[in-house]
Amino acid sequence: MISPNDWKQQALNQQHGILPWLPLERACNAFAASELPTRKSEQWKYTPLTALLQQDYLARPASTESDEACARGRFVALENACRIVFVNGVLDRTLSDFSDLENQGVITPFSMANPDQQQLISDYLGEAHLPQQHLFATLNQCTLRDGLLIHAPALQKLNQPLYLVYLGTPQTTPAWAQSRILLVAEPGAELQLIEQFDSCGDQANLFHNHVTEIVLQPNARLQHTRVQVEDEALVHINGLHIRLARDSHYEQHGIAFGSALKRNDVNVTFDGDNAHCEMNGVFLSKHRQHIDNHLNLEHAKPHCTSNTHFKGFVTGESRAVFNGRIHIHKDAQKTEAHLNNKNLLLSKQAELNTKPELEIYADDVKCSHGASIGQLDEKSLFYFQSRGIDKASAEAMLCLGFVNEKVEQIPSPAIQQLVADRLAGFFNDVDKLKSLWGL
Repeated sequence: MISPNDWKQQALNQQHGILPWLPLERACNAFAASELPTRKSEQWKYTPLTALLQQDYLARPASTESDEACARGRFVALENACRIVFVNGVLDRTLSDFSDLENQGVITPFSMANPDQQQLISDYLGEAHLPQQHLFATLNQCTLRDGLLIHAPALQKLNQPLYLVYLGTPQTTPAWAQSRILLVAEPGAELQLIEQFDSCGDQANLFHNHVTEIVLQPNARLQHTRVQVEDEALVHINGLHIRLARDSHYEQHGIAFGSALKRNDVNVTFDGDNAHCEMNGVFLSKHRQHIDNHLNLEHAKPHCTSNTHFKGFVTGESRAVFNGRIHIHKDAQKTEAHLNNKNLLLSKQAELNTKPELEIYADDVKCSHGASIGQLDEKSLFYFQSRGIDKASAEAMLCLGFVNEKVEQIPSPAIQQLVADRLAGFFNDVDKLKSLWGL
């Protein structure tokens, strides 16, 4: 077991300054002044970092070698998509196909940025979150080796979906990977982003620290799909930080499978009037997995709207956390914000902690929040059994129906099919659900 102080010192030793034009002092100073969160930290109350500290992940960067056949087997056939593949956090051009948009200046690795792009990156990187509040995002920036800039020009509608695949590969000894995305959409731009986090083989020796940062300028629109279907032995901390300007529109659909330790931090700041955010998601955990979802919506401007709906499926001896916070600032009049979390708990050994929060300082708003935790409905089970369906199959069908309500909202049919296939694999070794798949 690595002590928190030793882990932090190892992290500080990772600074390399490979991008000398990028100002990183603020992030590095903030990380150096921060403490690694413990169970006494409110935001980490239900998520110990034991899995992260059990191995010396920071001893070396992860190898970027991959089995090309396995990697290509993870992709889905998205028509006209621009595919960008990272292997253990490093861009792999042999598996990617984005030359057209790179030539247009829409997609650029940080290390290849021209002076104007360098200025854009310097202006926006790390500005969508406070470094003191998001330690792992701050670590990501402080130790940045490279990243990817997605820059949508004003009034341009990108017809090509941007399909980003983050692959983890087996490591002989503990190692870590980092990846960083900065998306800036100028006024009136529209685009579609699909992120798939996946694995080729056992991830018992890998820690992946990822950050996606999104800046939507006035009247920009983004449709965002996030699929996290990695190997369950992985340690993965994922930050998504979004800043919405006036009249911008952000829509997210996601699914996340649990792992040895998975933490999803989603931070949305409404920085202009009439901005809208729609988030739909489902998270699943089994065995001894742990998944933690922390959502924070900062309604700082008036006339903004948000709808957040997440479902959780927890079984085995796993643990899941959902913390959804809506913060209405005093000047954010006429805000309408709703948050709901519904959960299905199938095992007496499993644990689920859900905490919806409303913090309101304005007096003319429409807001609601709620959470529920339940088991399979006995009346529905009886209905299926009365029509000749055995109990195990009935349970499986009800579970699938619970999850599918969110899966069917994913805009891409190809991604829907990918998720359906992975759900079949997920349910494969959940005893109560085997019969649905004929296993």
